[in-house]
Amino acid sequence: MKGVLIRDCSVRGRTGYSVYCEGGRIIRVGEAGMATPSDAEVIEANGGSLWPGFVDSHCHPFEYGWLKRSVDLRGVANMTGVRLRVVAAVRRSKPGEWISGMGWDQETFPGRVMPSRVDIDDVSPENPVVLSRVCGHIALLNSRGIEALGFANRTGAEYDRDDKAALTGIIRERALDEVYEKLPKSWERSAADLQSVEAEAARLGLTTLHCVVSPAGYREELDALAALCASGSLSLTYRVYVPPEAMDYIEETRAGKFEGLHLRINGVKIYADGSLGARTAALREPYSDDPTNTGISRYTDEELCDLVERIDTKGMQAIVHAIGDRGVEQAAAALGRVAGAKNPRGHRIEHASLLPKDLRSKMVRHGIRAAVQPLFITSDAWAVERLGEERVRDLYPLKSMLAEGIVVSGGSDSPVESMSPVLGMWAAMTRNDDESQERLTLEEALGLYTANGRSNGLDPAGEVSEGSPANLTLLDSDISGMHPALLRRAGVLATLVDGVAVHSYGTS
Repeated sequence: MKGVLIRDCSVRGRTGYSVYCEGGRIIRVGEAGMATPSDAEVIEANGGSLWPGFVDSHCHPFEYGWLKRSVDLRGVANMTGVRLRVVAAVRRSKPGEWISGMGWDQETFPGRVMPSRVDIDDVSPENPVVLSRVCGHIALLNSRGIEALGFANRTGAEYDRDDKAALTGIIRERALDEVYEKLPKSWERSAADLQSVEAEAARLGLTTLHCVVSPAGYREELDALAALCASGSLSLTYRVYVPPEAMDYIEETRAGKFEGLHLRINGVKIYADGSLGARTAALREPYSDDPTNTGISRYTDEELCDLVERIDTKGMQAIVHAIGDRGVEQAAAALGRVAGAKNPRGHRIEHASLLPKDLRSKMVRHGIRAAVQPLFITSDAWAVERLGEERVRDLYPLKSMLAEGIVVSGGSDSPVESMSPVLGMWAAMTRNDDESQERLTLEEALGLYTANGRSNGLDPAGEVSEGSPANLTLLDSDISGMHPALLRRAGVLATLVDGVAVHSYGTS
């Protein structure tokens, strides 16, 4: 395999460098005109900046690939838009076939009213429909879907009912798990779904994905990953997190299939609570805009502690989804019991959104890490209504987390947010253009997606230095000293994984 020369790039803010890679490693970092083999593939950087390869430390690529071929409702601003997309899906489907989709957000609708089954029943009279909110923690069923699932007589916090005690079609948290377990899926398309997302991720500069596989389809998704890896068809590096129900399965089947350089099962993903957008994140005090509601805890304290201990005993990394302060409190208590003072397995909390000082201190005391999604900051424009002026000050306190010693990595939760690390860094640095003391510097924001991303994936730090693995992201401009408002316009010229350009412009 011939080498790759990146010519005329900026490295750590210093211009006029060239970097030569061969055999999966950086062989030489030198002046722009340095000698290299004549047959090297040349990438013209034209002054662009070269960084260690970007890492997305929390994403759902199979779910995103599925969304690309289902009903994508992201960005739809009203129920008319939802209805039109359901109509289009009905026309493509046979009577009786399930129609599924994701991405609606009632916060963008006029009046911010939660949708109901009656909003879509008339355009889907012969097809059961399930449409999950952008957060994935609540969903809308039409009447056919309620009937097909046998939910008509269900009661509890997971099933919304109107003032006449009729189901509205809105379901929450564990009720969604049951839907997706029963929903017919074309699992044979899992490999194609992943590869479509992988190509997009490479274009955005990502070299490593912390891939969360689904509870409903973990067998098929793991099989797809293993088959693609065995055939040499994976372009990126994957650190995989499975649901608790997959633990026995992977012990029986892993047998080296998931222990390679490009593919490794790191640990287990647990949901402790829901989301702020769905008002299912578990809070210590009620929601400011829903005083009777404190969210949903998916486990008792004892159940969560037992599950985390089981994961730790098996030598795996536990990552716990926790967004509300009560959810984070519960997660930190469970992880703290097994982490000791140094947390050798790298247990971490996903999202860790509402994080007051006492909870940050507990995470520091036990070395508990965090994987955050900076684009949530810009998306959750309604957060002050949910939490009030006082609590919202502790929402996404990224600067404080880093300053106090928490290892914080950045991700997208894709398809919830864009997979672009550049946009994630921009959000962490600008924070909706407010004057927040929690804004990050460029160096801190880059760390979320480089050194800390690799550390939270249990990988050694990457460097742009001789002898280091050639996992690199080349941006089209020198972003050192760039105003944060301009950062979001930076593009990706090339993405290298083990010295192979999995995405590039301007090669020769």
